Amino acid sequence: FAPAALIGCGVLTGAGAVLNSAEVRHGDTVVVMGAGGVGMNAVSGARLAGAGRIIVTDIEDGKLERARAFGATDVVNSRTHDPVEAVRELTGGGADH
Repeated sequence: FAPAALIGCGVLTGAGAVLNSAEVRHGDTVVVMGAGGVGMNAVSGARLAGAGRIIVTDIEDGKLERARAFGATDVVNSRTHDPVEAVRELTGGGADH
């Protein structure tokens, strides 16, 4: 049989939520809470949709570094910063999604 690729549920859940449920559009600002498997794929989905700003929050700096590699424009360590206040400050009031 031909080679196959496994697409785990984290890919479909994260990217699908951004592209199908939230309907992120070009230039939108997106906040992703959590930089695990689903969150990272939400970042990828937001990039594919053309989001202008992608803000990721997590409590682990290593995950936040990986989020930047996936396409996050801004990261917030929610262990040391209030994520709601940080997003308000970064965006001048709030995000689209």
